[in-house]
Amino acid sequence: MVAAAEHIWLGRLVNAFAFIGAGGHHAGRDFFGGYCCFNDVAIAIERLREAHGLRRVAILDTDAHHGDGTRDVYQDDPAVLHVCLCGTDHVSADGTKVDVAVYRRCLEAGSRSDEVYLEAARGAFASRIRSFRPDLIIWYFGFDGHRGDYGDLGLTAACYTGLVGLTLSLAGEMCGGRLLVVLGGGSRTDLASTLIPPIIARLADAGA
Repeated sequence: MVAAAEHIWLGRLVNAFAFIGAGGHHAGRDFFGGYCCFNDVAIAIERLREAHGLRRVAILDTDAHHGDGTRDVYQDDPAVLHVCLCGTDHVSADGTKVDVAVYRRCLEAGSRSDEVYLEAARGAFASRIRSFRPDLIIWYFGFDGHRGDYGDLGLTAACYTGLVGLTLSLAGEMCGGRLLVVLGGGSRTDLASTLIPPIIARLADAGA
């Protein structure tokens, strides 16, 4: 994870997919939960800051559950934009910590859940990132909201295709293509084997 972030920052890679098996967004400064013992994203960010001068980073968290650990670490850090699609609505005073309640909207949308979810991501993340102007974008990709997984929001592969397109486009526009995708929640191996390879292929095409 840290190595991938450094390779991107140093220009050895344009983007990367961190296939880590279990994400860390429930690990905070002095607590852990949800099988997360260390906050991998925070560790990578702090390494880039200390060793390489990273200034501003934008995180899009599309795991089905709130990234409470990441929020705890960066709650008072205006140089980190953290947008989490979850079950509550919240915007911090400085606009850099944002929660978007998508659960009920997606479940009520039925067959339109992909569209509703993508609209929420565009509205909350894309609208803020252009004024925030990050040096790096991190997409915390959880597929647990896929239909039939434990965080079922009725989403399908089309939603994740849209999300990788969105994050690649924003990275190309805002920070020279620098995009780190980090694997988060999701329990079904059949979904993982279906959803992850096309995302990696899109990243590879963009970085070619």
